[in-house]
Amino acid sequence: MGTGIPTVSLTYDLADVATSVGNWFSSFWLILAFAVAIPLAFYVANRVKGLFE
Repeated sequence: MGTGIPTVSLTYDLADVATSVGNWFSSFWLILAFAVAIPLAFYVANRVKGLFE
């Protein structure tokens, strides 16, 4: 028979998590920038247009 479920040891710290999040964000920053910038540009344009009405 088997010896059972093996023990899993996770050894990571905050620096590893920060590096992983940074790597993930760097691959998606352009998509996120456009997702925020385009609606923001329309919002600002609408507010500026309201100043002149």
